[in-house]
Amino acid sequence: MLLWLRRNVFWLRVEAALTVVSLLALGVAEPLRGPSEKDLLDALGRRIVTVLEHASLTEHHDHGHDIAQGDRVLCAAEAFGHEPADARRIEEVRWAYAYYLCAAAPAGTPWDVAPRISGPVAVQLSEPPVVRIAQSGAGYPDRVKALIPARYQARVNGFTDSSIPDSLRKRYAAEVADTPATPQSTP
Repeated sequence: MLLWLRRNVFWLRVEAALTVVSLLALGVAEPLRGPSEKDLLDALGRRIVTVLEHASLTEHHDHGHDIAQGDRVLCAAEAFGHEPADARRIEEVRWAYAYYLCAAAPAGTPWDVAPRISGPVAVQLSEPPVVRIAQSGAGYPDRVKALIPARYQARVNGFTDSSIPDSLRKRYAAEVADTPATPQSTP
């Protein structure tokens, strides 16, 4: 055994060095590759939620969602695409496409009676962001087709991950429904 080890020590050192170099290269290359498409879509979903929840009353009204002063707006979004399609970092994305759900109501309002709106959304990630939602009514499918690129049309009909709207409902319960209503002052 000792004789075998003496004869092969050179090759064992070479193999050990190659293993170390390979592990180091993997450790350097992995961060350079950037986030995966799933990571990018998750980040875009969070960005869309932020944009929708911070929209003004006028912007919400323009999207078909009547919100009163003092209503709390909570949203969830599942991003399914972006432009340019080959973007790998959120900073490279100009437009993000998602399916969203928003609920808005004053404190103390149960989920079952809270006004909600959902559907596909296109968000331009500019400053300020631009939100585009297809208006409901006659011709809605055509407006959705005009809003969302053809390669993403299969994703415009709802959430593929049921945990997303479920988590919104739980968040709504904690932040709106279970919060005591503030008394309105009368003149």
